[in-house]
Amino acid sequence: MQTDNIASIIEKAERLSELLENHEITLKYKQSLEVMKSDRKAQELLAKLVLLGREINGTGESTMSPSERAHLTAEFEANPLVKEHILNEKEYLKLVSNVQERIKNPQGA
Repeated sequence: MQTDNIASIIEKAERLSELLENHEITLKYKQSLEVMKSDRKAQELLAKLVLLGREINGTGESTMSPSERAHLTAEFEANPLVKEHILNEKEYLKLVSNVQERIKNPQGA
């Protein structure tokens, strides 16, 4: 009996995985990943932004000079691809987080 319950849970998890995989948010995120792979400048900018974010998260501040920060901000503002990718990634991670939260707390709203 317990094996049947586990099999049922696995079957439902596979269905959930399929739903997530085909969700509009996931598709947009995967598409932006593909576009980012073909744009070296966008990849480099994203890498700089990630490093800056890690630095700020780790120490609470950046060692980047004001002129470097201004240059990075200008680069970011001039690159809609990176901006869109970051938004798509944020949306996707929120979707996954919401699903995980519902699994942890099925009675929650």
